[in-house]
Amino acid sequence: MFDPSQGTAEEQLTKMINAAKTIGSPIVRCVLGSADDRKPGPISVHIADVVRVLGNVRPAAQREGIKIAIENHAGDMQAGELKGLVEQAGPDFVGVCLDSGNPLWTLEDPHVTLDILHPYVLTSHVRDSAVWKVNEGAAVTWVQMGRGNVDIEGYVRKYVELCPGKALSMESILLGPRVFPYRNPNFWDAYLDVPAWEFERFVEIAERGKPYKEEPWESKDQTQRERQALDESLAYTKKILGIS
Repeated sequence: MFDPSQGTAEEQLTKMINAAKTIGSPIVRCVLGSADDRKPGPISVHIADVVRVLGNVRPAAQREGIKIAIENHAGDMQAGELKGLVEQAGPDFVGVCLDSGNPLWTLEDPHVTLDILHPYVLTSHVRDSAVWKVNEGAAVTWVQMGRGNVDIEGYVRKYVELCPGKALSMESILLGPRVFPYRNPNFWDAYLDVPAWEFERFVEIAERGKPYKEEPWESKDQTQRERQALDESLAYTKKILGIS
């Protein structure tokens, strides 16, 4: 994440490129921001800023043989928007860190995200999600692999097929549900360019879901709970992949 106390975006990204070279990593992961960057918008302004920064660090990245993996992060961009960013910046040195949990924060079916972005994937984060209808619109929460209702098994199998040789990294975050009040007209100020057909896919997932209740979301044994959740998710994913 950008830290204004650490210099310009170009300076920070260049430091990361140098660090990646030192430790032997072929990839540097970066993010645009979060859902907060969609409003006030448009998000295209922030995308243009990222493209400019990437252009400025292109010589350093190519000199060191490092690629930049932009994550679809915390509801900042839908797949089509991230695809456009990569294409503008240059897919020869910019690609995607694909997160299966974050598309829902942009009202997007994770399967749509994978279908659009798989040609650009450099690495990934995988996690399951539960989505259900609420009076305001829909609620989304990240859950252990296999407990959600987004067909995460089908997603993993499709990822392996479409992104051969790319890392499938487990991410386990336990938080309370986030509500997306799409019945409120003001909510749409941040999502004016969301295609209706993509939103319909999101709504269909929510309509299939049931309220996910596993209280308390935060407790004194949170560390142990998170470890158990990670172990459960790893076991589920290994079973899908046929890993003993």
